[in-house]
Amino acid sequence: MTDAGPNEFEQIAAEIKRISLEIDTLLPALVKSRRDYMRTRSAADKAENLRLETMANELSKNHTRLYDELKRLSGLPDDVLEAIDRPDLPDDGVDRRPRESLVRENIQTTGDVDDYLSDAIDTVNRVIPKGWLDEQSELSCRIGRLASGQECLSLVRGLRPESELSGLHRLRQMVRVGTDYLENNPAYDQFAGATLVPQLAQFGAQYDNLLQVGGSPGTRVSRLWEQGGLSVDATIFELLVAARCVEKGRRVEFINEGAEKSPDIRCHDPYPLQIECKRKRSLSDYEIAEERLMRELFLALEVEAKGKGLTGRFELLLSVEANLMPASEIVARLISQRLAAHPERHTEYAWGRVAFVSLPKRIDMPPTRIYSPHMLRAVFDWNTDLPEWDGLVCRVNGGGGFELDRVSYPIGLVWRNTTPKAVQKRAWSPTDLFGDATNQITPGEFGIIYLAYNEGSRATVADERLERFFNKMNTWEHAASIRIPISFLVRLYPRPLDHGAPDLIESTIRLYSGAYGDPRLFEDFPNSIYTK
Repeated sequence: MTDAGPNEFEQIAAEIKRISLEIDTLLPALVKSRRDYMRTRSAADKAENLRLETMANELSKNHTRLYDELKRLSGLPDDVLEAIDRPDLPDDGVDRRPRESLVRENIQTTGDVDDYLSDAIDTVNRVIPKGWLDEQSELSCRIGRLASGQECLSLVRGLRPESELSGLHRLRQMVRVGTDYLENNPAYDQFAGATLVPQLAQFGAQYDNLLQVGGSPGTRVSRLWEQGGLSVDATIFELLVAARCVEKGRRVEFINEGAEKSPDIRCHDPYPLQIECKRKRSLSDYEIAEERLMRELFLALEVEAKGKGLTGRFELLLSVEANLMPASEIVARLISQRLAAHPERHTEYAWGRVAFVSLPKRIDMPPTRIYSPHMLRAVFDWNTDLPEWDGLVCRVNGGGGFELDRVSYPIGLVWRNTTPKAVQKRAWSPTDLFGDATNQITPGEFGIIYLAYNEGSRATVADERLERFFNKMNTWEHAASIRIPISFLVRLYPRPLDHGAPDLIESTIRLYSGAYGDPRLFEDFPNSIYTK
């Protein structure tokens, strides 16, 4: 401490505490005055709002001035003061923005879905209408057609389209896939389970907290079976955000939807605000269309490869968009690549480059499940945790079973599109989702936004997506009638590991307004939704 006496230090500390309490008392009235003015637009309400805003600004300035003076009098080094000011948030000290930092060996395990899954399935069975889960019995959620060889495996952004876009209701798929995993069913769909099993387990773990949310949580839960498609994932995200807020000690309630746009949740403390949740669907229209074209290319390639007795991994680096590629010529060049002096070295053409890595017609490996990460790595050198390619399409003969220690006649195509236009479309930014969310906040209100999306792209695309989002956020403008002090960008990395076990990495980026935000608010709200 400096030459200042203890009385001066204690007096400033007491004054800071008094101002903090005054600010806490003023904030609810300020929020109400903004809401009243936006509703009435009357001169009286405008004057009252201006009066309270002026008071709040003066208190804030005095608080900052006294706090800086207190730090000066303390005599503590700058690094110690910085550590004291830093919010107490979950952080391992590593920059997790780069995609390459978010891989299995770099992330500590925080929970085991096996501990929660059985109770979660029981919970869902208890709350859904009787007999509902047994409907659509004619539709399968298993990988029988993959194992039999009737279908090829196609992965784009780490996801299997058939698993993401199943005709089976998403909640039914979630419970059936979760049950298959729990019962160790060999036909378990590991590609769907990577997302659905952790999601289901967390829903079960948070269900008691969810029941403490005001505003008829049962009505929100019923959407899980009343709605279809991938809206189920978005609804679960909303439910989990509310439940996690309760876990953090917040008093929250669901907002009844009216004719006009409205946010999802109202929080009553530490001061009144609204919370809007958005989860982007797993695959964009562009990615779905691109995958279909690459699957068609593979099927044509497979016929030609079998005719020539070829087995191996074909590599395609496109320099044109997939919808402009000369498919028949590419197939011909991929097949003729076997005649090159070094087939594994890329040969360049006007539309891109190709290579061919020959594989034995039979490959032995330690026992595993068909198309498990172990099998894909051993046969096609495919890294499930951090793909180096945009997609993989392949087929092997595993003898028709689900468990194997040998595959035969492996044929695979890995592909990557490096054109600026294709990368730009693949690296879509969640800024549009952020804009939609801000439009849900009621004029005159403070709001917090939670955005979630699956990130399974190769590192270059994933990092460009984040860079584009940050660049947009640096110049972001929203209606002056709302205030968004903090927001959360929840990045999800679901993928099977080892023999197909589900695993989910969750990485949340926290954003706050430099004009009126306060990073200490992050301590009051959940920073993770799907993981501990």
